[in-house]
Amino acid sequence: MFQRLNHRLGHYLLLLTAGAALYLPNLGAPSLWDIDEGNNADCAREMMDAGNWIVPTFNYELRVDKPALLYWLQIAAYRLFGVNEFSARLPSALSALLAVLCTYELGRRMFRPAAGLLAGLVLASTVMFSAAAHFANPDALLNLCTLLSFLFLWDVLVRGQKRAYALAAISAGLAVLAKGPVGIVLPFAVTGLFSLWARRLRQLLDWRWLTAALVFGLVIAPWYGWVTAETRGRFAKDFFLHHNVNRYLSPMEGHAGRFYYYFVVLMVGFAPWSSILGLAFWNSLRREKRAGGVSPLLPTVYQGAIAPRSLVQQPTADARLAHCFLWCWIAVYFVFFTIARTKLPNYILPIYPAVALLTGHFLDRWRRGEVVLPAWVLSIGILCFALMGVGMTAVLLAAGGVLASAWRASGLNPEAQWPGVEGWGALGLVPLAGAAMAWWCLRRGRRTGVVVSFTAASVLFLGVLATWGATALEAHKAPKALVQAAAQSEADLDTQEVRVASYQYFQPSLVFYCRREVRQLKKEQETLEFLSTPLPVYLIVPAAQWQALESKVPGPHRVLGQRRDLYQSCDVVVVTNR
Repeated sequence: MFQRLNHRLGHYLLLLTAGAALYLPNLGAPSLWDIDEGNNADCAREMMDAGNWIVPTFNYELRVDKPALLYWLQIAAYRLFGVNEFSARLPSALSALLAVLCTYELGRRMFRPAAGLLAGLVLASTVMFSAAAHFANPDALLNLCTLLSFLFLWDVLVRGQKRAYALAAISAGLAVLAKGPVGIVLPFAVTGLFSLWARRLRQLLDWRWLTAALVFGLVIAPWYGWVTAETRGRFAKDFFLHHNVNRYLSPMEGHAGRFYYYFVVLMVGFAPWSSILGLAFWNSLRREKRAGGVSPLLPTVYQGAIAPRSLVQQPTADARLAHCFLWCWIAVYFVFFTIARTKLPNYILPIYPAVALLTGHFLDRWRRGEVVLPAWVLSIGILCFALMGVGMTAVLLAAGGVLASAWRASGLNPEAQWPGVEGWGALGLVPLAGAAMAWWCLRRGRRTGVVVSFTAASVLFLGVLATWGATALEAHKAPKALVQAAAQSEADLDTQEVRVASYQYFQPSLVFYCRREVRQLKKEQETLEFLSTPLPVYLIVPAAQWQALESKVPGPHRVLGQRRDLYQSCDVVVVTNR
């Protein structure tokens, strides 16, 4: 496969080319997505403007939601490329690129280089992973640090490399600086479960773990200690108790879900490769059973007949341990976040590399003939791949208003439709074309061609969607457009005396685009007093509320701009007293 590039450097070039095509073009074109991007991007801006690398603030008040590693990287990007959306998202995009390479390296260690290459390509072209690469939040960074932890833990637990203890500790420390305790608690749980499953508990008694613990402490202690001292314990209390313990024990901000929540999330987020996910899991579990001396879960069949055992390569000890390690990795994260009361799709992003490795290993074995399957089994996978394209086309047509009856029948709010996105339904033709090519190759026994068809279609589909698709919603996003309308109408928006406030409407990106505090007014009288001050002021308010307020405003005022808001499905205006 890819014979001319069949070496480590060639594999790196392929992965970097695919990743760069998926993550970097048009990275800064869409305005910030609220809530998280607005919070994170502005927090880094405020820290940079204040020259304070320790205490995170948002809207000039302490922010206790996340640690500081992402903010530091965003500050570095701001200084290189300016304060803009591209800089805010660049750490996530680069983290995703590095994670693709780390997945390749782990696959190379566990299985063989081709399996690692396929795993990297699969990971790079999944919906959730690509979305994380385009989003200014800590998820892609946490995923990279966690993946590095597991890469070095594999070196410790299976390959016996002594220096990897410290490297694993450094990676876990960075993960804790990226998002908090999950960066160490869950990798530690995976290590314990793997050691128990593989009957290697003695490894946990190695004295080098004490050295690793010391290194881990040296990584996290300076910042956590400093921010705790600077905020007199408030950051530590609110971050660990409220945003970790309480978030785990009770649903926060309406983010709850059933026990099957993450099964659905994985199937959607791993698309388009979820079309063959069942085969990848089947391949792994069947090998585990056989390696353990137990009959396989399913017989190896081809064209309706039992395949000779000689056609199926028996797993090596390292391959058996690799599957064990990956399943421990997946199980710990899946169970932990399923039990958690607060649920969000991005929480299980760290298992995507493990699932990609299982998928890449299956594809590599199948294309080399080590796995033989009935033709109809792969045909179903190809059909599911095609149906994803059909489904996406239908969703976009409904969201754009072309299939308005289907949108209403689904119970969704008709006011939440997004006219203009229906044209992107044509992008669903890419998975259809990829499925058609894969089916043609399958009929002719060209297994590598099937894999290449899947990969090329996935990269092209997500690359186009990520590069230009998000801009289709710009006409439905209010904050940046309203701030620009005010800035174009009034030269004094950049002066120190101007005041900005919002009433019955607020999005964090308003603060980022205004580059100043945005007061959140709670009462009508407070709003009227704000508009009557002698200083130049700007008020951002839903159009319906402004209609009720306008006749009560005592002084001069005028509307500078109006925009539809994606999140609240209402029109929003910006008003000035000038």
